[in-house]
Formats: sequence, structure tokens, C-alpha cells
Amino acid sequence: MSQIDELREILVGGNAQEIAELRERLENLDQRTRDVAEVLAPAIGEGISKDDQLIEAFKAPVSQSLKSAIRTEPDSYAEILYPVMAPAIRRSISQAISSMLVTINQTIASATSKEGLQLRFEAWRAGVPYGQLALRRSLIYRVEHIYLIDRESGMMVTEYTKAETSILDSDAVSAMFTAIQSFVQDSFSQSEDDRLTDLKVGEYNVWVAHGSKLMLAAVIDGDPPESLKFEMYDVLDGIQSDYAQQIADFDGDNEAFGEVSGRLEPLLQLRAREEPDAEADGAQSQDEPQTPGTRKVLLIAAAAIIALVALYFWAVAANQRLVTETMLAQTPGLAISNVSWEGDKLRVEGLRDPDAEIPFAKLAAHGVTEADLEFATVPFRSLQPAMEMTRLQGELQPPSSLTMHPLEGRISVAGTAPVTWLMQHDARLRQLAMEKRIDYSQLHADTATVLDYIIANYSQALPARQSELLAQLGHQPWHKVPAKTVLQLK
Repeated sequence: MSQIDELREILVGGNAQEIAELRERLENLDQRTRDVAEVLAPAIGEGISKDDQLIEAFKAPVSQSLKSAIRTEPDSYAEILYPVMAPAIRRSISQAISSMLVTINQTIASATSKEGLQLRFEAWRAGVPYGQLALRRSLIYRVEHIYLIDRESGMMVTEYTKAETSILDSDAVSAMFTAIQSFVQDSFSQSEDDRLTDLKVGEYNVWVAHGSKLMLAAVIDGDPPESLKFEMYDVLDGIQSDYAQQIADFDGDNEAFGEVSGRLEPLLQLRAREEPDAEADGAQSQDEPQTPGTRKVLLIAAAAIIALVALYFWAVAANQRLVTETMLAQTPGLAISNVSWEGDKLRVEGLRDPDAEIPFAKLAAHGVTEADLEFATVPFRSLQPAMEMTRLQGELQPPSSLTMHPLEGRISVAGTAPVTWLMQHDARLRQLAMEKRIDYSQLHADTATVLDYIIANYSQALPARQSELLAQLGHQPWHKVPAKTVLQLK
């Protein structure tokens, strides 16, 4: 052992094993992973409790991971969200229908009464729509107090009251709402989704909009339209979204919600209406902002028009798909399995004979052009008589004096043809007949061409031989001409 090794042994000899173990621990990836796993959860918890830097760092990767997971497995997340979204959707639809019925009932009741007839005359005199004037007269109300209450603690977050109305004890109001809500759930329902949404105290209506963390209560003098509830839910949703952190940290101190009052104010300003007098009605013009009921009717009408337009285009697309599928299914050489819209094209799936002719002209008459079709077909050889006839016509190039048409599963070949053409295709015709693909029992050689052939090739033959050839080739169906004779003549 050298002096250097002896010196190293003296200095670190006692710790050599520990150093080796530490080196191995650092170089072992699995061990390092286990070491990090032991401290990862406590470290994240401590980092989150100290400041928001760790939360900000996690936002982007968590958001991207969630988006990717939803795109990959949308059905799984739909099942997870269904218990939460379905009740909310049902409540929203129920409120919309209820609001529409209330408006319609009030308008009809006003229109059929004595006051309604008088109102029609006033609307005509003032030059304003009857429905607009009827809604303004029949839905007289004023929102006097707005309260924003923490659902969990029952404490008042903030409030807004009209200047000319008396101020109520906010703590007493929030305690009353919480107590009534608890009483309703304990006595009448075991479900947290069943909540108190409105109550009547004398001439006042109290409407409550419930959110996940807060509830918004409005004290209203008179009978407001159902559309006010939608306004309340819109305001409540906006507050819960923009003040999520302040709501989570709320402990009774409402200084963090100082600007929320500005969001509550429109509920009072837009909904507080005085009963108009005759002079105001006379000065009213058609340019006056529409009432909530009028806007709702217009929205319903617009939605109905949009739905009808969408239904029309859907019907056109469905008809085009059906017509295309029907025509292609009737086209020889095509075996269609599916026709469906994919984007702006009709995708056609199935089997397609290369010789099949697509009826583009007929499809164009129904608004389907060649550019609208996308064929995703597999080539095959169709044995349909029509396709067989198409292929035979291309192969044999028959003269115009000869006809072909499907007959009992075969192709009937009939008429007359030049004898030279018959001799050229004799072997093929006999083969097709043996395969029972054609019937050429009505096919004859043209007599004039037979005579020309005999004169050109057998002018030196004896008259008896010429008469024999004429009888064999021109005076009987071609299928009765012996194949041996044809070979000899060639």
C-alpha cells in the first residue's frame, strides 16, 4: 500500500463504507425515486400552505393534463359530471318554461279583460306595441334589497339597498335565510338539491338564487317576471367565478368584497319600475328599450326560426343521403353498406365493380354533385347480368345489328352480325355459352357478308361447295355451325 493510500485510509477509512453507500444510493435511479416519493407529498403540502407559487406552477400542467384526459375519454368525464350537471340543466329548463308560461298567462289575462281592451286602445293611441304596454302595466315591481350570503356559515357577505328604502338588519336577515333554509331541508326534503327559492312576506316577494358557495336573495315589492331569476343567477355565477379565492377564505370580513356591490346595483336599477301614467304612455315611442318579457318573446321567436332553419337543412341533408343511398343501391356493380355525411361530403362505403357507372346526372337532379361524394369502396367483380353485359360489350365490340340484354340470369345475344366478326369471336362465344353466361341461339350470320366471304375466298370452288358453305354459315343459327368448320374456314 502506498503512502497516499495509507493517508486516505487514515483520513476517511472509517467513513468509506458510508460514502460508498451514499454513492450507490445517488446512482440508483429506483432508490432515488423512492426517496423523492417519501417527501413529495409533504413538500407539496408545505409549499401550497406557504405561498401561491407552487399553485401557479401546477396550473398549466394540470390544465393541459385535464384537457388531454377529457379529449381522450369524454364519455368517462361525462359520466362523472352527469350527476352534477343533470339537476342543474333540469332546473334551468324548468325555470325557463315556468317563466314563459307566467308571461303568456299574464298577457292573455290582460288581453281578454275589460282593462285589456282599454289597454289595446291606449297602445294604439300611443303608437306602441300592445304586448310591450301590457307587460309594462301588468308586471309592476321594484327590487328594494339585495343580499349576498355565505351558504356554509350563513354570514352576510355584502348587501345593496335602494337609497329611498329602509335599511334592514343584515345579520338578522342572513340568519333568517339560513334558518328557513335549514328548516325546509330538515322538514320537507332530504336532498341538498331541494332548496327554498322564493317566499312571500305580505306584499313582498323574496327570491333566492343558490350557488355552490353563496346565495343571492332579493326582496321585491310587487310581482316580478320570472326572467329576474335568470338575472340573479347570472350575477351570482359571475361573483362566484371572479371571487373564488376570497369566498374560500371568507371568515366574516367583507372588505375583500367591496367592489361586489357594483355588480348588485344593476339588479335594482334595471328592475325598479314606476307605474307609468297616461302622459308617459303618450310620449312613449317605439324606440324605447324592450321589456324583459318582450325580449324573451323575441328570443323564443328567434330560437324557433333558428330551429326551423336548422331542421330544414337537416331534412335536406337527410334527403340527399337517402336519395344517394337508394340510387347507388340500385346501380349495377355497387354493393353499398353505408352512406353518411362526414363534414361536407357524403362518404360511400361498400363494394364497387371497376366497370360500374355512377349515376351522377340523376344524383345532380337532387342536389348531389360528384364533388359531394367520397367513395371508400373495395374493388370486386360483380356477377350481375347488367355488369356482365357491360364487360362483354367492351370485350367483343359487337356491331350495331346485334343486341344484348339480360334474360333469366344470362345475357341474350341476338340479331345478325358479319360472318368475319362471328368467326373471329367464335371460340369466345362458345366458351361463354358453355359457362351458361350467354345465350346466342338467336344469333345469325348476315347472308350478304357470307356471300361476300365465299366469293372472296372460294371463287374457284365447285358450285356444290359454295352452296354447302352458304347453307352452313348463312341459313342456320350460328351456334349450330360446327366449330370444326369454323376452324377450317379460318
